Amino acid sequence: MNHRSSLRRGPKSVHYIIVLLTAASALLPTQRVSGQQAPPHPEPPGIERRVPEEVTLEALLDELLHDNKELEAASTRVLAVSARPERAASLPDPSLALVYRNVGFPEFSLGREMMTQLGFRFTQAIPGKGKRSHRRALAERDIEVAEAHVESIRRRLIQEVATSFYELDYVYESIDIVHETRALLLDLEETAETRYAVGEGLQQDVLKGQVEISVLLNRLVQLDQQRASLEALINRKLGRRPGTPVGRPVHPALEIGELPVEALAAEAARSSAALTARSQRIDQQQAAVELVRSDRRPDLLLSGGYMNRGSLPGIWEMNVGINLPIRKDSRQDLELEEHQRELDARRLDHVDTVQAIELVVHDSYLRADRAVRLTQLYRDAIVPQAVLSLESAIAGYGVGTIDFPALLDNVVTLLTYRLELEREETNYATATVRIEEHLGRSLGVTPDEAWQ
Repeated sequence: MNHRSSLRRGPKSVHYIIVLLTAASALLPTQRVSGQQAPPHPEPPGIERRVPEEVTLEALLDELLHDNKELEAASTRVLAVSARPERAASLPDPSLALVYRNVGFPEFSLGREMMTQLGFRFTQAIPGKGKRSHRRALAERDIEVAEAHVESIRRRLIQEVATSFYELDYVYESIDIVHETRALLLDLEETAETRYAVGEGLQQDVLKGQVEISVLLNRLVQLDQQRASLEALINRKLGRRPGTPVGRPVHPALEIGELPVEALAAEAARSSAALTARSQRIDQQQAAVELVRSDRRPDLLLSGGYMNRGSLPGIWEMNVGINLPIRKDSRQDLELEEHQRELDARRLDHVDTVQAIELVVHDSYLRADRAVRLTQLYRDAIVPQAVLSLESAIAGYGVGTIDFPALLDNVVTLLTYRLELEREETNYATATVRIEEHLGRSLGVTPDEAWQ
C-alpha cells in the first residue's frame, strides 16, 4: 500500500436489486394462470428483516472504556500496589521482649539476689546500606508493570470490540444482500412456475428455484446466529446483560495513506503496549536482582533494655550487632542465580515479542493491502460485470435463448461476488485495527479519541 487508497461502500445494494427486479418484472405475466400458485417459502423463526437502531464505533468504545470490568480490575490493581514503595522502604517492625532472670530455684529471689532481674529488651533491625532504596525501587517497578498491563488490556479490548463491530457490520450487510437475492429468486421462481403451468417450461426449473431459495434461508439462519454471537461478545466486553440490543453498525469511509510497512513495524516496536509491558518486567526483574545482591550485606541490629533488681539499683544495657550470612553458598548465591536467570529469560521474551509484533504488523499490512486491491477489483469491475451478466441472462431467459439453471447460476454468482466485496472491506478493517493496537493510534479505522 505505497499509494493512497480509499475504501468506500460500493454502489448501494438496493441499487442492484432495483435494477434486477425491474429486469425480472418484464418476464412476469400480467395475470397468473388460474389455479396456479407459487409454493410457500416460510421463513424460519428469528430471521425476519429487522430495522435496528444504528450504533457507532465511537459510542461502543466510549462505553467499553468506562464499563469494562477487566479494565476496571486492572486499574484497581494499580491502586492496590501504589502504596508498596513507602511500605517497602520502611524499617522492619521492632521487637519488645520481657526478661526475667532468677537466682535459685524454685524460690523467686527478686530484690534479695543481686543477679535476679526483671526487665524488658527493645530490638530494632536496621537494613544494610542500599537495601531500603532497592526495595523501594522494586516496588516502583511493580507499579509500572501494573500500569503497562492496564494499557495492554485497554488496547486489546479496543481491538476486540472494533473487530467485532466490523464483523457485525459485515453480517448485517450480508443479511441485506441475501434477502434481496431471495426476493429476486422468488420473482424468477414465479416466472418459471407460470411457464411450466402453460407448458413452456420444465417442472425441474421450478424445483431448482425452490432449492436455491431454501439454500438462501439456510444462509440467513447461519448469518442470524453469527449476528447473535457477535452481539453477545460485544455485550460481554461492555459489561451488559446478555441479549441487550447492540444496534446496526455504521461507520465512515475507510482510508489509508502512504505508510510503508517498515515504518509501521518500527513504530510498533516503539509504541506497542505489549513491548512496553515486557520492558517494564525486565526493569522489575533487574530491580529484584539488585535487591538480592544488596541482601548479601549484613543488617545492623540495635537493642537496649532495662532490668529491675527489686531493692537493688536497676541495670540498663545497649547492644549493637549484625546478622551473619554464613549460608551464603546454599541460600544467597542460589537466590541470586535464580533471579539472574529469570532476568535473562525476560530479556529473551522481549526479543521474541519484538519478532512476534513485527510478524503481526507485516501480516496485517499484507492482509489490508490485499483487501484494498480486491475491494477495488470487486467494486469497480467484477460486481458491475456480474450485474450486467445477470441482466443479460434475465433478458435471454425472457426470449428463450438461455435456460433457467443458467439464469440461477448468474444470480448465485452475483450473490457470491457481492458477499466477497463485503468480506474484503471487513478484512481491511480488521487487519488495520490489529496494526492500530500496536501503534496506539488510529489509521482511519477506529476513532482517534479511543487511543488518547
